[in-house]
Formats: sequence, C-alpha cells, structure tokens
Amino acid sequence: EGVISFPNFGYWKHRRAILNGQMPVSEDLPYAWYNTPNVHLCTLDDFESFCAQNGIIILDRLAMCDGKIVTDNPNLYSSLAFYRFQLPTKN
Repeated sequence: EGVISFPNFGYWKHRRAILNGQMPVSEDLPYAWYNTPNVHLCTLDDFESFCAQNGIIILDRLAMCDGKIVTDNPNLYSSLAFYRFQLPTKN
C-alpha cells in the first residue's frame, strides 16, 4: 500500500488555463502528465485513469479545499487530493 498527495490541477481556478479539466498534450507539451521529464501535474481524473490503466487499486480518496473535505465534484472543486492505493500483486 502507499499514500500519495498532490495539488489538483483540475481545480476550477487552474482550469482557467486548461479549460477542459485534463492536462493538455500538444506539440508544445508533447508528454502525458505522468511521463514528463520534470514535474508531474495532474487532475484527480488523470490520476484515477492512470491507476485504472495500470491495475493500481484506489483504496481511499480524500479531496480537500481550504481545509474542508470536498464531496461534490471533487475534480472541479478540490485543490488538494490524498489517495491510499495498492499496487497490483505480482504472480
């Protein structure tokens, strides 16, 4: 098991720059958020998609903004995310 925390780049204030809720991939930014050679910014939706694609089991999620728990549309309204996860077992 592991725990990860990251700023949610899908937070509505950050969306002013990206508008669609996920990290852009373009000619100028040719890497997916998890494959950049530097900082790995992402949204809650990006992280959960990554986990699903890689067999990582999300055990718990806590989304927060200004010290308060966010339950309604956390990809839009939370500024910080905490996840407890389990890596896939090797056979």
